[in-house]
Amino acid sequence: MRFFLLIATFMLSSSAWCQLNTSRMMDVGKNALYFADYVLSIKYFNAVIMAKPYLYEPYFYRALAKFYLEDFTGAERDCNECIERNPYYPNTYEVRGLSRINLGKYALAAEDYEKATEYQPESHALWHNWVLCNIEMDSLTRADSISDIIVRKWPRHADGYVMKAQIHLAAKDTLLAETFADSALIRDPYNVPSLSFKAAMLLGREEWAAADTVLTEAIRLQPKDSRNVVNRALARYHQNNLRGTMEDYDMAIDIDPTNFIAHYNRGLLRAQVGEDNLAIEDFDFILRIDPNDVMVIYNRAELLFQTGDYRGAIRDYSTLIKQFPNFLAGYAKRAEARRRIGDHRGANSDEEHLLKEQIAHRYGYATATSHMGVKTRKRSDINLDDYQKLVVDDELVEEEQYESEYRGKIQNKEVSVELLAPLSLTDFQEAVIHPIPAFSEALEHLIMGELDAGLTLLNKVVEAQPAFAEAYYNRAYALGRLGRYTEALSDLDRAISLRPNFSQAYYNRAIVRIFMKAPFEDYSADLSKAGELGIYQAYSIMKKNQKK
Repeated sequence: MRFFLLIATFMLSSSAWCQLNTSRMMDVGKNALYFADYVLSIKYFNAVIMAKPYLYEPYFYRALAKFYLEDFTGAERDCNECIERNPYYPNTYEVRGLSRINLGKYALAAEDYEKATEYQPESHALWHNWVLCNIEMDSLTRADSISDIIVRKWPRHADGYVMKAQIHLAAKDTLLAETFADSALIRDPYNVPSLSFKAAMLLGREEWAAADTVLTEAIRLQPKDSRNVVNRALARYHQNNLRGTMEDYDMAIDIDPTNFIAHYNRGLLRAQVGEDNLAIEDFDFILRIDPNDVMVIYNRAELLFQTGDYRGAIRDYSTLIKQFPNFLAGYAKRAEARRRIGDHRGANSDEEHLLKEQIAHRYGYATATSHMGVKTRKRSDINLDDYQKLVVDDELVEEEQYESEYRGKIQNKEVSVELLAPLSLTDFQEAVIHPIPAFSEALEHLIMGELDAGLTLLNKVVEAQPAFAEAYYNRAYALGRLGRYTEALSDLDRAISLRPNFSQAYYNRAIVRIFMKAPFEDYSADLSKAGELGIYQAYSIMKKNQKK
Protein backbone atom coordinates (compact mmCIF):
# COMPACT_ATOMS: atom_id res chain seq x y z
CA MET A 1 0.00 0.00 0.00
CA ARG A 2 2.78 2.41 0.88
CA PHE A 3 4.58 1.62 -2.38
CA PHE A 4 1.39 2.45 -4.29
CA LEU A 5 1.08 5.81 -2.55
CA LEU A 6 4.67 6.68 -3.31
CA ILE A 7 4.13 5.88 -6.97
CA ALA A 8 0.95 7.96 -6.93
CA THR A 9 2.87 10.91 -5.49
CA PHE A 10 5.48 10.64 -8.21
CA MET A 11 2.85 10.45 -10.89
CA LEU A 12 1.07 13.52 -9.63
CA SER A 13 4.27 15.54 -9.35
CA SER A 14 5.52 14.98 -12.87
CA SER A 15 3.63 17.21 -15.32
CA ALA A 16 5.31 15.83 -18.42
CA TRP A 17 4.67 12.26 -17.37
CA CYS A 18 0.99 13.12 -16.69
CA GLN A 19 0.57 14.52 -20.17
CA LEU A 20 1.79 11.27 -21.65
CA ASN A 21 -0.31 9.08 -19.39
CA THR A 22 -3.58 10.92 -18.88
CA SER A 23 -5.52 7.91 -20.11
CA ARG A 24 -3.90 5.71 -17.49
CA MET A 25 -4.45 8.33 -14.80
CA MET A 26 -8.12 8.62 -15.75
CA ASP A 27 -8.45 4.85 -15.30
CA VAL A 28 -6.77 4.96 -11.89
CA GLY A 29 -8.99 7.89 -10.86
CA LYS A 30 -12.12 6.02 -11.94
CA ASN A 31 -10.92 2.97 -10.04
CA ALA A 32 -10.46 5.03 -6.87
CA LEU A 33 -13.93 6.47 -7.45
CA TYR A 34 -15.39 2.98 -7.75
CA PHE A 35 -13.83 1.95 -4.43
CA ALA A 36 -15.19 5.10 -2.74
CA ASP A 37 -11.77 6.73 -2.24
CA TYR A 38 -13.07 10.05 -3.48
CA VAL A 39 -10.21 12.14 -2.16
CA LEU A 40 -7.63 10.07 -4.05
CA SER A 41 -9.74 10.13 -7.22
CA ILE A 42 -9.89 13.94 -7.09
CA LYS A 43 -6.08 14.05 -6.98
CA TYR A 44 -5.85 12.06 -10.21
CA PHE A 45 -8.56 14.04 -11.98
CA ASN A 46 -6.81 17.26 -10.88
CA ALA A 47 -3.63 16.03 -12.56
CA VAL A 48 -5.46 15.17 -15.80
CA ILE A 49 -7.18 18.56 -15.83
CA MET A 50 -3.85 20.30 -15.30
CA ALA A 51 -2.30 18.37 -18.19
CA LYS A 52 -5.27 18.55 -20.59
CA PRO A 53 -7.77 21.20 -19.44
CA TYR A 54 -9.79 20.86 -22.66
CA LEU A 55 -11.05 17.35 -21.79
CA TYR A 56 -14.59 17.10 -20.44
CA GLU A 57 -14.42 13.67 -18.78
CA PRO A 58 -12.12 14.52 -15.83
CA TYR A 59 -14.46 17.37 -14.88
CA PHE A 60 -17.43 15.00 -14.91
CA TYR A 61 -15.76 12.35 -12.78
CA ARG A 62 -14.35 14.94 -10.38
CA ALA A 63 -17.89 16.32 -10.08
CA LEU A 64 -19.09 12.83 -9.22
CA ALA A 65 -16.42 12.44 -6.52
CA LYS A 66 -17.35 15.81 -5.04
CA PHE A 67 -21.03 14.89 -5.10
CA TYR A 68 -20.35 11.78 -3.03
CA LEU A 69 -18.36 13.95 -0.61
CA GLU A 70 -21.49 16.15 -0.42
CA ASP A 71 -19.59 19.05 -1.97
CA PHE A 72 -22.58 19.99 -4.09
CA THR A 73 -21.25 23.47 -4.86
CA GLY A 74 -18.03 22.01 -6.30
CA ALA A 75 -19.93 19.30 -8.16
CA GLU A 76 -22.16 21.88 -9.81
CA ARG A 77 -19.14 23.96 -10.81
CA ASP A 78 -17.33 20.97 -12.34
CA CYS A 79 -20.48 19.97 -14.23
CA ASN A 80 -20.60 23.48 -15.67
CA GLU A 81 -17.02 23.02 -16.88
CA CYS A 82 -17.87 19.63 -18.37
CA ILE A 83 -20.94 20.96 -20.22
CA GLU A 84 -18.95 23.90 -21.54
CA ARG A 85 -16.57 21.40 -23.16
CA ASN A 86 -19.22 18.87 -24.20
CA PRO A 87 -22.91 19.86 -23.96
CA TYR A 88 -24.06 16.46 -25.29
CA TYR A 89 -22.99 14.27 -22.36
CA PRO A 90 -26.33 13.47 -20.62
CA ASN A 91 -24.91 12.08 -17.36
CA THR A 92 -23.54 15.52 -16.56
CA TYR A 93 -27.02 17.03 -16.51
CA GLU A 94 -28.16 14.31 -14.12
CA VAL A 95 -25.29 14.89 -11.66
CA ARG A 96 -25.71 18.66 -11.90
CA GLY A 97 -29.45 18.23 -11.35
CA LEU A 98 -28.87 16.18 -8.21
CA SER A 99 -26.31 18.72 -6.96
CA ARG A 100 -28.71 21.58 -7.55
CA ILE A 101 -31.49 19.71 -5.73
CA ASN A 102 -29.23 19.45 -2.69
CA LEU A 103 -28.49 23.18 -3.00
CA GLY A 104 -32.20 23.97 -3.16
CA LYS A 105 -31.99 25.15 -6.77
CA TYR A 106 -35.06 23.25 -7.94
CA ALA A 107 -35.85 25.40 -10.98
CA LEU A 108 -32.34 24.96 -12.38
CA ALA A 109 -32.42 21.26 -11.52
CA ALA A 110 -35.70 20.89 -13.42
CA GLU A 111 -34.03 22.45 -16.47
CA ASP A 112 -31.24 19.89 -16.19
CA TYR A 113 -33.67 16.98 -16.06
CA GLU A 114 -35.65 18.34 -18.98
CA LYS A 115 -32.43 18.47 -21.00
CA ALA A 116 -31.31 15.04 -19.82
CA THR A 117 -34.61 13.40 -20.82
CA GLU A 118 -34.11 14.74 -24.35
CA TYR A 119 -30.88 12.72 -24.57
CA GLN A 120 -32.07 9.71 -22.54
CA PRO A 121 -35.87 9.52 -22.92
CA GLU A 122 -35.98 5.94 -21.63
CA SER A 123 -34.31 6.75 -18.31
CA HIS A 124 -37.04 6.31 -15.74
CA ALA A 125 -35.02 7.99 -12.95
CA LEU A 126 -34.63 11.22 -14.93
CA TRP A 127 -38.38 11.60 -15.40
CA HIS A 128 -38.94 10.71 -11.76
CA ASN A 129 -36.60 13.41 -10.44
CA TRP A 130 -37.96 15.95 -12.91
CA VAL A 131 -41.42 15.43 -11.37
CA LEU A 132 -40.06 15.80 -7.85
CA CYS A 133 -38.34 19.09 -8.73
CA ASN A 134 -41.65 20.50 -9.93
CA ILE A 135 -43.39 19.29 -6.78
CA GLU A 136 -40.75 21.09 -4.70
CA MET A 137 -41.40 24.27 -6.71
CA ASP A 138 -45.16 23.81 -6.17
CA SER A 139 -45.54 23.59 -9.98
CA LEU A 140 -48.12 20.87 -9.55
CA THR A 141 -49.76 21.22 -12.98
CA ARG A 142 -46.39 20.82 -14.67
CA ALA A 143 -45.51 17.90 -12.39
CA ASP A 144 -48.81 16.21 -13.21
CA SER A 145 -48.26 16.53 -16.96
CA ILE A 146 -44.80 14.97 -16.67
CA SER A 147 -46.16 12.15 -14.50
CA ASP A 148 -48.77 11.50 -17.21
CA ILE A 149 -45.89 10.87 -19.59
CA ILE A 150 -44.36 8.41 -17.09
CA VAL A 151 -47.68 6.53 -16.84
CA ARG A 152 -47.99 6.37 -20.64
CA LYS A 153 -44.40 5.24 -21.15
CA TRP A 154 -44.45 2.67 -18.32
CA PRO A 155 -48.13 1.76 -17.77
CA ARG A 156 -47.33 -1.37 -15.78
CA HIS A 157 -44.91 0.34 -13.42
CA ALA A 158 -46.08 1.59 -10.04
CA ASP A 159 -43.77 4.61 -9.91
CA GLY A 160 -45.82 6.91 -12.14
CA TYR A 161 -48.89 6.33 -10.00
CA VAL A 162 -46.90 7.02 -6.83
CA MET A 163 -45.77 10.28 -8.42
CA LYS A 164 -49.36 11.24 -9.16
CA ALA A 165 -50.33 10.33 -5.60
CA GLN A 166 -47.65 12.68 -4.25
CA ILE A 167 -48.80 15.46 -6.56
CA HIS A 168 -52.41 15.19 -5.42
CA LEU A 169 -51.34 15.00 -1.80
CA ALA A 170 -49.39 18.23 -2.29
CA ALA A 171 -52.59 19.68 -3.78
CA LYS A 172 -54.44 18.62 -0.57
CA ASP A 173 -56.59 16.12 -2.47
CA THR A 174 -56.02 13.17 -0.15
CA LEU A 175 -58.84 11.10 -1.63
CA LEU A 176 -57.39 11.15 -5.14
CA ALA A 177 -53.88 10.73 -3.73
CA GLU A 178 -54.88 7.50 -2.02
CA THR A 179 -56.65 6.32 -5.16
CA PHE A 180 -53.43 6.60 -7.14
CA ALA A 181 -51.48 4.95 -4.30
CA ASP A 182 -53.90 2.00 -4.47
CA SER A 183 -53.45 1.91 -8.27
CA ALA A 184 -49.71 1.66 -7.75
CA LEU A 185 -50.14 -1.27 -5.35
CA ILE A 186 -52.46 -3.05 -7.80
CA ARG A 187 -49.67 -2.93 -10.39
CA ASP A 188 -46.96 -3.86 -7.91
CA PRO A 189 -48.02 -5.00 -4.43
CA TYR A 190 -44.34 -5.25 -3.44
CA ASN A 191 -43.45 -1.64 -4.33
CA VAL A 192 -42.01 -0.18 -1.13
CA PRO A 193 -42.59 3.52 -1.97
CA SER A 194 -46.25 2.69 -2.64
CA LEU A 195 -46.53 0.84 0.66
CA SER A 196 -44.83 3.70 2.51
CA PHE A 197 -47.20 6.20 0.93
CA LYS A 198 -50.25 4.09 1.79
CA ALA A 199 -49.04 3.73 5.37
CA ALA A 200 -48.55 7.50 5.66
CA MET A 201 -52.15 8.05 4.60
CA LEU A 202 -53.32 5.54 7.21
CA LEU A 203 -51.23 7.19 9.92
CA GLY A 204 -52.72 10.52 8.98
CA ARG A 205 -56.20 9.07 9.57
CA GLU A 206 -55.01 7.46 12.83
CA GLU A 207 -55.74 3.95 11.53
CA TRP A 208 -52.88 2.59 13.58
CA ALA A 209 -53.42 -1.16 13.16
CA ALA A 210 -53.80 -0.93 9.39
CA ALA A 211 -50.69 1.26 9.14
CA ASP A 212 -48.78 -1.26 11.28
CA THR A 213 -49.68 -4.07 8.87
CA VAL A 214 -48.67 -2.13 5.74
CA LEU A 215 -45.40 -0.93 7.28
CA THR A 216 -44.51 -4.44 8.42
CA GLU A 217 -44.74 -5.58 4.81
CA ALA A 218 -42.64 -2.60 3.62
CA ILE A 219 -39.98 -3.38 6.25
CA ARG A 220 -39.95 -7.05 5.25
CA LEU A 221 -39.24 -6.02 1.66
CA GLN A 222 -36.75 -3.26 2.53
CA PRO A 223 -35.46 -3.81 6.08
CA LYS A 224 -32.85 -1.03 5.93
CA ASP A 225 -35.31 1.85 5.51
CA SER A 226 -35.27 3.50 8.93
CA ARG A 227 -38.17 5.85 8.10
CA ASN A 228 -40.64 2.98 7.78
CA VAL A 229 -39.37 1.50 11.04
CA VAL A 230 -39.85 4.84 12.84
CA ASN A 231 -43.35 5.17 11.42
CA ARG A 232 -44.24 1.65 12.52
CA ALA A 233 -43.04 2.55 16.00
CA LEU A 234 -45.52 5.43 15.98
CA ALA A 235 -48.35 3.10 14.94
CA ARG A 236 -47.40 0.57 17.63
CA TYR A 237 -47.14 3.24 20.31
CA HIS A 238 -50.69 4.35 19.65
CA GLN A 239 -51.78 0.72 19.96
CA ASN A 240 -50.10 0.67 23.41
CA ASN A 241 -47.57 -1.89 22.15
CA LEU A 242 -44.65 -0.37 24.08
CA ARG A 243 -42.39 -3.41 23.68
CA GLY A 244 -42.82 -3.34 19.89
CA THR A 245 -42.32 0.42 19.87
CA MET A 246 -39.04 0.14 21.77
CA GLU A 247 -37.84 -2.64 19.46
CA ASP A 248 -38.59 -0.48 16.42
CA TYR A 249 -36.68 2.51 17.77
CA ASP A 250 -33.74 0.22 18.59
CA MET A 251 -33.90 -1.17 15.04
CA ALA A 252 -34.08 2.31 13.48
CA ILE A 253 -30.99 3.41 15.44
CA ASP A 254 -29.11 0.27 14.39
CA ILE A 255 -29.88 1.18 10.77
CA ASP A 256 -29.23 4.91 11.17
CA PRO A 257 -27.26 5.71 14.35
CA THR A 258 -27.87 9.46 13.98
CA ASN A 259 -31.65 9.24 13.52
CA PHE A 260 -33.01 12.19 15.49
CA ILE A 261 -36.60 11.02 15.76
CA ALA A 262 -35.66 7.51 16.87
CA HIS A 263 -33.34 8.78 19.61
CA TYR A 264 -35.80 11.44 20.77
CA ASN A 265 -38.81 9.16 20.91
CA ARG A 266 -36.84 6.31 22.45
CA GLY A 267 -35.68 8.73 25.12
CA LEU A 268 -39.30 9.69 25.86
CA LEU A 269 -40.33 6.04 25.94
CA ARG A 270 -37.47 5.11 28.26
CA ALA A 271 -38.51 7.94 30.57
CA GLN A 272 -42.08 6.69 30.51
CA VAL A 273 -41.06 3.21 31.65
CA GLY A 274 -38.69 4.56 34.31
CA GLU A 275 -35.34 4.05 32.52
CA ASP A 276 -34.29 7.64 33.23
CA ASN A 277 -30.52 7.20 32.86
CA LEU A 278 -30.91 5.47 29.50
CA ALA A 279 -33.27 8.25 28.40
CA ILE A 280 -30.62 10.81 29.36
CA GLU A 281 -28.11 8.91 27.19
CA ASP A 282 -30.43 9.33 24.17
CA PHE A 283 -30.85 13.06 24.81
CA ASP A 284 -27.09 13.47 25.39
CA PHE A 285 -26.47 11.85 22.01
CA ILE A 286 -28.86 14.21 20.23
CA LEU A 287 -27.34 17.26 21.90
CA ARG A 288 -23.85 16.26 20.79
CA ILE A 289 -25.17 16.48 17.24
CA ASP A 290 -27.41 19.50 17.74
CA PRO A 291 -26.52 21.35 20.96
CA ASN A 292 -29.27 23.94 20.46
CA ASP A 293 -32.36 21.70 20.36
CA VAL A 294 -34.42 23.28 23.13
CA MET A 295 -37.01 20.50 23.29
CA VAL A 296 -34.29 17.96 24.02
CA ILE A 297 -32.63 20.27 26.55
CA TYR A 298 -35.92 20.59 28.45
CA ASN A 299 -36.50 16.84 28.51
CA ARG A 300 -32.96 16.25 29.73
CA ALA A 301 -33.36 18.92 32.40
CA GLU A 302 -36.48 17.19 33.72
CA LEU A 303 -34.73 13.82 33.81
CA LEU A 304 -31.59 15.21 35.44
CA PHE A 305 -33.75 16.73 38.14
CA GLN A 306 -35.59 13.45 38.69
CA THR A 307 -32.31 11.51 38.97
CA GLY A 308 -30.85 14.00 41.47
CA ASP A 309 -28.36 15.73 39.17
CA TYR A 310 -29.54 19.18 40.22
CA ARG A 311 -26.50 21.03 38.92
CA GLY A 312 -26.98 19.48 35.49
CA ALA A 313 -30.67 20.41 35.61
CA ILE A 314 -29.79 24.00 36.58
CA ARG A 315 -27.41 24.19 33.63
CA ASP A 316 -30.11 23.06 31.20
CA TYR A 317 -32.84 25.27 32.70
CA SER A 318 -30.46 28.25 32.50
CA THR A 319 -29.84 27.53 28.81
CA LEU A 320 -33.59 27.54 28.18
CA ILE A 321 -34.20 30.71 30.20
CA LYS A 322 -31.46 32.52 28.32
CA GLN A 323 -33.19 31.74 25.03
CA PHE A 324 -36.74 32.13 26.35
CA PRO A 325 -36.65 34.83 29.07
CA ASN A 326 -40.42 34.54 29.64
CA PHE A 327 -40.34 30.79 30.21
CA LEU A 328 -41.90 30.86 33.69
CA ALA A 329 -41.87 27.10 34.26
CA GLY A 330 -38.11 27.20 33.75
CA TYR A 331 -37.67 29.70 36.58
CA ALA A 332 -39.83 27.57 38.87
CA LYS A 333 -37.89 24.40 38.08
CA ARG A 334 -34.52 26.10 38.41
CA ALA A 335 -35.52 27.64 41.73
CA GLU A 336 -36.43 24.20 43.07
CA ALA A 337 -33.16 22.70 41.83
CA ARG A 338 -31.14 25.56 43.32
CA ARG A 339 -32.81 25.09 46.67
CA ARG A 340 -31.93 21.38 46.58
CA ILE A 341 -28.21 22.21 46.39
CA GLY A 342 -28.43 24.94 49.04
CA ASP A 343 -28.31 27.92 46.67
CA HIS A 344 -31.07 29.78 48.50
CA ARG A 345 -30.07 33.18 47.12
CA GLY A 346 -30.39 31.94 43.54
CA ALA A 347 -33.66 30.18 44.33
CA ASN A 348 -35.09 33.32 45.93
CA SER A 349 -34.05 35.37 42.89
CA ASP A 350 -35.86 32.98 40.54
CA GLU A 351 -38.98 32.94 42.71
CA GLU A 352 -39.03 36.75 42.94
CA HIS A 353 -38.81 37.02 39.17
CA LEU A 354 -41.56 34.45 38.83
CA LEU A 355 -43.85 36.31 41.24
CA LYS A 356 -43.31 39.62 39.44
CA GLU A 357 -44.14 38.05 36.10
CA GLN A 358 -47.26 36.42 37.49
CA ILE A 359 -48.51 39.69 38.88
CA ALA A 360 -47.59 41.63 35.74
CA HIS A 361 -49.36 39.25 33.40
CA ARG A 362 -52.18 38.35 35.82
CA TYR A 363 -52.05 34.66 35.16
CA GLY A 364 -50.63 31.65 36.87
CA TYR A 365 -48.25 29.18 35.34
CA ALA A 366 -48.71 25.45 35.07
CA THR A 367 -45.76 23.10 35.31
CA ALA A 368 -45.60 20.31 32.79
CA THR A 369 -47.34 17.06 33.60
CA SER A 370 -45.27 14.04 34.52
CA HIS A 371 -46.87 11.61 32.07
CA MET A 372 -46.08 11.33 28.39
CA GLY A 373 -48.56 13.00 26.09
CA VAL A 374 -50.49 10.75 23.75
CA LYS A 375 -50.34 13.17 20.84
CA THR A 376 -47.48 13.83 18.48
CA ARG A 377 -45.87 16.99 17.22
CA LYS A 378 -43.91 17.91 14.14
CA ARG A 379 -40.17 17.98 14.55
CA SER A 380 -40.03 21.65 13.51
CA ASP A 381 -42.47 22.70 16.25
CA ILE A 382 -40.77 24.47 19.14
CA ASN A 383 -43.34 24.69 21.91
CA LEU A 384 -41.91 23.88 25.32
CA ASP A 385 -45.35 22.84 26.56
CA ASP A 386 -45.11 19.92 24.11
CA TYR A 387 -41.71 18.72 25.29
CA GLN A 388 -42.99 15.25 26.20
CA LYS A 389 -44.79 14.57 22.92
CA LEU A 390 -43.55 12.06 20.38
CA VAL A 391 -41.92 13.54 17.29
CA VAL A 392 -42.88 12.77 13.70
CA ASP A 393 -41.56 14.05 10.39
CA ASP A 394 -43.07 17.33 9.26
CA GLU A 395 -44.44 15.29 6.37
CA LEU A 396 -45.00 11.60 7.02
CA VAL A 397 -44.43 10.85 3.35
CA GLU A 398 -41.29 12.95 3.15
CA GLU A 399 -38.82 11.31 0.77
CA GLU A 400 -35.11 11.85 1.34
CA GLN A 401 -34.38 11.08 -2.29
CA TYR A 402 -31.06 12.82 -2.50
CA GLU A 403 -29.35 12.28 0.82
CA SER A 404 -26.00 10.54 0.55
CA GLU A 405 -24.01 8.68 3.18
CA TYR A 406 -20.67 9.63 4.63
CA ARG A 407 -18.23 8.79 1.88
CA GLY A 408 -14.51 8.44 1.37
CA LYS A 409 -13.46 7.94 5.01
CA ILE A 410 -12.85 11.66 5.60
CA GLN A 411 -16.12 12.91 7.08
CA ASN A 412 -15.95 13.95 10.72
CA LYS A 413 -19.01 15.51 12.31
CA GLU A 414 -17.00 16.57 15.36
CA VAL A 415 -14.47 18.59 13.33
CA SER A 416 -13.63 21.90 15.00
CA VAL A 417 -14.27 25.12 13.11
CA GLU A 418 -11.06 27.11 13.51
CA LEU A 419 -8.47 28.93 11.45
CA LEU A 420 -5.54 27.00 10.05
CA ALA A 421 -2.23 27.87 11.65
CA PRO A 422 0.05 30.55 10.15
CA LEU A 423 2.57 29.44 7.55
CA SER A 424 6.30 29.23 8.17
CA LEU A 425 9.09 29.76 5.64
CA THR A 426 9.34 26.00 5.06
CA ASP A 427 5.70 25.91 3.97
CA PHE A 428 6.26 28.05 0.89
CA GLN A 429 5.57 26.32 -2.39
CA GLU A 430 7.54 28.70 -4.56
CA ALA A 431 10.52 30.96 -4.13
CA VAL A 432 9.65 34.49 -3.09
CA ILE A 433 11.62 37.58 -2.26
CA HIS A 434 10.79 38.52 1.29
CA PRO A 435 12.26 40.26 4.34
CA ILE A 436 13.03 37.04 6.21
CA PRO A 437 13.98 38.42 9.65
CA ALA A 438 10.80 40.48 10.08
CA PHE A 439 8.59 37.71 8.76
CA SER A 440 10.24 35.03 10.90
CA GLU A 441 9.93 37.19 13.99
CA ALA A 442 6.27 37.89 13.23
CA LEU A 443 5.63 34.18 12.85
CA GLU A 444 7.20 33.49 16.26
CA HIS A 445 4.87 36.03 17.84
CA LEU A 446 1.82 34.44 16.20
CA ILE A 447 2.82 30.96 17.36
CA MET A 448 3.23 32.27 20.91
CA GLY A 449 -0.22 33.89 20.75
CA GLU A 450 1.22 37.41 20.75
CA LEU A 451 -1.11 38.55 18.00
CA ASP A 452 -0.70 42.32 18.29
CA ALA A 453 3.10 42.11 18.15
CA GLY A 454 2.94 39.76 15.16
CA LEU A 455 0.45 42.03 13.43
CA THR A 456 2.71 45.07 13.82
CA LEU A 457 5.61 43.26 12.16
CA LEU A 458 3.43 41.83 9.38
CA ASN A 459 2.22 45.32 8.53
CA LYS A 460 5.85 46.24 7.86
CA VAL A 461 6.43 43.06 5.83
CA VAL A 462 3.40 43.73 3.61
CA GLU A 463 4.44 47.35 3.11
CA ALA A 464 7.94 46.28 2.07
CA GLN A 465 6.83 43.33 -0.08
CA PRO A 466 3.26 43.92 -1.39
CA ALA A 467 3.32 40.77 -3.58
CA PHE A 468 4.12 38.40 -0.69
CA ALA A 469 0.98 36.23 -0.51
CA GLU A 470 2.00 34.37 2.66
CA ALA A 471 2.39 37.64 4.55
CA TYR A 472 -1.21 38.56 3.76
CA TYR A 473 -2.30 35.08 4.79
CA ASN A 474 -0.53 35.27 8.15
CA ARG A 475 -1.78 38.79 8.78
CA ALA A 476 -5.32 37.57 8.05
CA TYR A 477 -4.79 34.85 10.65
CA ALA A 478 -3.86 37.44 13.27
CA LEU A 479 -6.76 39.69 12.30
CA GLY A 480 -9.17 36.78 12.39
CA ARG A 481 -8.03 35.71 15.85
CA LEU A 482 -8.52 39.32 17.00
CA GLY A 483 -12.06 39.36 15.64
CA ARG A 484 -11.29 41.88 12.89
CA TYR A 485 -13.02 39.76 10.27
CA THR A 486 -13.58 42.32 7.52
CA GLU A 487 -9.87 43.17 7.42
CA ALA A 488 -9.00 39.46 7.51
CA LEU A 489 -11.22 38.82 4.49
CA SER A 490 -9.52 41.64 2.59
CA ASP A 491 -6.08 40.12 3.23
CA LEU A 492 -7.24 36.64 2.23
CA ASP A 493 -8.72 38.05 -0.99
CA ARG A 494 -5.33 39.58 -1.71
CA ALA A 495 -3.46 36.35 -0.90
CA ILE A 496 -5.69 34.37 -3.28
CA SER A 497 -5.31 36.95 -6.04
CA LEU A 498 -1.54 36.56 -5.74
CA ARG A 499 -1.70 32.75 -5.48
CA PRO A 500 -4.85 31.40 -7.17
CA ASN A 501 -4.29 27.88 -5.76
CA PHE A 502 -3.58 28.99 -2.20
CA SER A 503 -5.54 26.22 -0.48
CA GLN A 504 -5.07 27.43 3.11
CA ALA A 505 -6.30 30.90 2.15
CA TYR A 506 -9.50 29.49 0.64
CA TYR A 507 -10.08 27.45 3.78
CA ASN A 508 -9.47 30.31 6.19
CA ARG A 509 -11.61 32.67 4.14
CA ALA A 510 -14.48 30.21 4.56
CA ILE A 511 -13.82 29.92 8.30
CA VAL A 512 -13.80 33.70 8.73
CA ARG A 513 -17.17 33.89 7.00
CA ILE A 514 -18.48 31.17 9.30
CA PHE A 515 -17.31 33.27 12.26
CA MET A 516 -19.23 36.18 10.72
CA LYS A 517 -22.35 33.94 10.61
CA ALA A 518 -22.57 34.29 6.84
CA PRO A 519 -25.02 32.01 4.99
CA PHE A 520 -23.65 28.71 3.73
CA GLU A 521 -23.73 29.76 0.08
CA ASP A 522 -21.29 32.62 0.86
CA TYR A 523 -18.47 30.26 1.80
CA SER A 524 -19.32 26.86 0.29
CA ALA A 525 -17.31 27.59 -2.88
CA ASP A 526 -14.20 28.34 -0.77
CA LEU A 527 -14.58 25.09 1.17
CA SER A 528 -15.02 23.23 -2.11
CA LYS A 529 -11.87 24.77 -3.55
CA ALA A 530 -9.88 24.06 -0.38
CA GLY A 531 -10.99 20.42 -0.46
CA GLU A 532 -10.17 20.13 -4.14
CA LEU A 533 -6.67 21.44 -3.38
CA GLY A 534 -6.05 18.91 -0.61
CA ILE A 535 -7.44 20.31 2.67
CA TYR A 536 -9.85 17.47 3.25
CA GLN A 537 -11.35 18.66 6.54
CA ALA A 538 -13.08 21.26 4.36
CA TYR A 539 -15.51 18.51 3.34
CA SER A 540 -16.28 17.79 6.99
CA ILE A 541 -16.89 21.50 7.66
CA MET A 542 -19.18 21.53 4.62
CA LYS A 543 -21.06 18.48 5.88
CA LYS A 544 -21.43 20.07 9.30
CA ASN A 545 -22.74 23.43 8.11
CA GLN A 546 -24.91 22.84 5.08
CA LYS A 547 -28.65 22.38 5.49
CA LYS A 548 -30.35 19.45 3.82
